[in-house]
Amino acid sequence: MRMSNYHKNRCIAILAAAFAMAMVIFPDITEEGSKTAIIIWANSIIPVLLPFFIFSEFIKNTGNLQSLPPGIYPFVMAFLSGYPMGAKAVGDFVREGRLTAEQGRFVLSYSLVTGPAFIIFTVGTFIGSREGALIVASAHYGGALLNSLLYMSEKGKMRSKGTVIPGGSSDYLENFSRAIGAGFKDMAMILAYLMFFTIGINLMEKAGLSAIIHNQAASACLKGIMEMTIGTNMVGLCDISMAYKVIMASALVSFGGLSVIGQSMSMTRGSGLGLREIISIKATHCIIAVILAALFVNIVVL
Repeated sequence: MRMSNYHKNRCIAILAAAFAMAMVIFPDITEEGSKTAIIIWANSIIPVLLPFFIFSEFIKNTGNLQSLPPGIYPFVMAFLSGYPMGAKAVGDFVREGRLTAEQGRFVLSYSLVTGPAFIIFTVGTFIGSREGALIVASAHYGGALLNSLLYMSEKGKMRSKGTVIPGGSSDYLENFSRAIGAGFKDMAMILAYLMFFTIGINLMEKAGLSAIIHNQAASACLKGIMEMTIGTNMVGLCDISMAYKVIMASALVSFGGLSVIGQSMSMTRGSGLGLREIISIKATHCIIAVILAALFVNIVVL
């Protein structure tokens, strides 16, 4: 039995109030978490993702992708921009009636991915291996492709030959200015989620998480389940072999963390694709990516 909207809102309000109270009680933890999130965001996310966010938004505004089918466009945008652009494109298409909810679920199963720039440069820097990052990318995208087979159904089959991407215009300066604004808006949203979950992780540490979990790798995975960027950064600091770092990074990048799931939910709201569908898609994607990464690390010498 699903929880009513009233009870959902009430639970969320209680959790938000408790979180706000914790931040008031522990202002030093709030400040430290905010600073950590801003440092990671400024040093590892903006330099890699912002140019791609602006570029992909500019392409969409000029209408240069109007010939792409609705089953391909979300993946292309996600590949260019990363999380949660695939969810945004699918959510828009379902709300506009270009995809049914069942078709949207299928397209989301392989379009809810991050961009290669983040994996190769940011994750590669975290784990200290560009070759390892290439394996993470291969497992991530290969896992997304195989993941789509689990969500294929008769109702979800794509029959539309193409779609028109709204907003096409020949005023390139105006489109570029709008793309810059949209890029910074998306960056701000990522920072907000990153900051929220960083503070949450620090509060968990204050509550004695480290005393309960003595294993460094397990602690990194738990943090990565909450926030992918922080988790992969912690994986790189673990005293384990590169093969294990690659496998763990593949798991966290493909699952995305609760932060990415929250961002994706905000993008698909009103489309019939909610928490249950997104968590299911990311969980199966994570499992497949781990299997692929484990196979790849036995083939490639790291």
